[in-house]
Amino acid sequence: MPQYMALYRKWRPSVFADVIGQDHITKVLRSEIMQKSVSHAYLFCGSRGTGKTTCAKILAKAVSCENPVDGDPCGVCEKCKAFENSLDIVEMDAASNNSVNDIRELRDRISFMPIELSRKVYIIDEVHMLSVSAFNALLKTLEEPPAHVMFILATTELNKIPATILSRCKRFDFHRISPEDMMPRLRTISDSENIGIDDAALGLIARLATGAMRDALSMLELFVGQQNIDREKAASMLGVIGNATVLSLLQSIADKDAASALETVEQAYKTSKDMSVLCTELGGMFRNLLVMKYASSHVSSLIDEGADVIEALRNCEDKFSSERLLYCTEVVEDTQNKLSRNALSRRTLIELMIMRLCDSKLSVSPSALLERVSALESGAVRISGAAVSKPVLRQSSADAVSSKQQNTESAHGADAQPDAVFSDGSPIPEPPSQDFGEDPALYGAGNVTEKENVTNGEKNQSSVSSDAPGKPMTAYAEVLEDIKAKDMMLYSLISSGRAYIKDDTMTLNVSKIAKFMVNSDPKYKTLIEELSSAKLGYAVNLVLGELTKAEEQPADDLGGF
Repeated sequence: MPQYMALYRKWRPSVFADVIGQDHITKVLRSEIMQKSVSHAYLFCGSRGTGKTTCAKILAKAVSCENPVDGDPCGVCEKCKAFENSLDIVEMDAASNNSVNDIRELRDRISFMPIELSRKVYIIDEVHMLSVSAFNALLKTLEEPPAHVMFILATTELNKIPATILSRCKRFDFHRISPEDMMPRLRTISDSENIGIDDAALGLIARLATGAMRDALSMLELFVGQQNIDREKAASMLGVIGNATVLSLLQSIADKDAASALETVEQAYKTSKDMSVLCTELGGMFRNLLVMKYASSHVSSLIDEGADVIEALRNCEDKFSSERLLYCTEVVEDTQNKLSRNALSRRTLIELMIMRLCDSKLSVSPSALLERVSALESGAVRISGAAVSKPVLRQSSADAVSSKQQNTESAHGADAQPDAVFSDGSPIPEPPSQDFGEDPALYGAGNVTEKENVTNGEKNQSSVSSDAPGKPMTAYAEVLEDIKAKDMMLYSLISSGRAYIKDDTMTLNVSKIAKFMVNSDPKYKTLIEELSSAKLGYAVNLVLGELTKAEEQPADDLGGF
């Protein structure tokens, strides 16, 4: 009975024509073989499973082939037949043979002529694992090897290869194999191995392989001898969370229904689903939503999902603003990092992630604050009617009573405005009539820069600070309206700011978070300068500052969102 061979070994390409996804490399190598211009040293770099070792073996076989066909080994000549068991092909794993003594031993054997083939070929895999001394021992030999010797180095971490080695090799970069390129190959192999699997399941395998054909074949091997394999069955066997579970979780997060989301996580946990996989799948869905929002015309090429998944994503797309998607992506990434370090608390970490995704108030990150500002501006908190009056400094009981009577009389006049109400019709409560103490500015009592003096029921107006960065910019309100029409996010950040003008310098004091967000994107500062210059009639330079305690307003406190 013949011994079973793994699919990735059984279906390893024997000619360049069978190598998929690396046409930019195979065309060059075939051309060099046909023109007999093969180099003495090659460096193949790229992620795992992309065909580096495979191409190295095909190249080594082709350079000794007596009758190459379009740059491919013929497979029938004596040297092609002797290739598999030839002593002239030396494969070395640098991960376990990385000492200087190993390289010295290799160097001593180079002087011997090939026994069966035209050249002695040294294939050194994971070459980046060699020690510094080993690299130094290899340098001279690699630069000027004997005519009968060829080196092929392979690595997954190009950054660890010394520049002295790179300069002595002809380098080829292997790309990740796209799912589209994998699919025909997987279909051919599954049909030949009598595996009854549909295209949706093969598409899942191709996507999970992340560009590595070897990984795809290893996953396909799980289904050898089976029939009627659909996507859900494949997902279950591969330990992947099904689309139904992930989409249900995504919908609950979109609705900010933490209870429903936690119930979905509980069901996944009871069925022994890997919590890290659940996190990864959810992160992929948020990535897809970002693509749909910013590249809607390229959905088919950028999102590798079925029509049913894309339709489900479109149904909840409107419930996620750009700011919220940014926040959700950062939360998922943070959780993934924690999962890699805390294997014993995976379930708890996922549940905490769900709570943060459903309620941004649980986070104080810049993205969370930005999302809350966006929610406020988009109408998550709507107030109709007159604006809420800011609390004022209570002077005395008599003054308070007199002021209340005046307000009551005004409210009952012919031209009285309706009381301020929330959108549900409930009245906005009046500010508490309490004594704010010695520093009313701390309580938002107007733009107070000095302690107000109260004498015989009369109060002085707040004075403007003598060290103000210029005079107040009266046109700032008009500038804000122009900004609101062009960029609602920028408007939400600076609408509570205080603007001053002095000569051609415009000083804009905003909150600390707003200053950070504006500085993070140069277009914001440019837009403010352009619109302000247009209103003032001359060019101004913007300087961002932070609101003083006296300038801050209660409504600007993001903690109250």
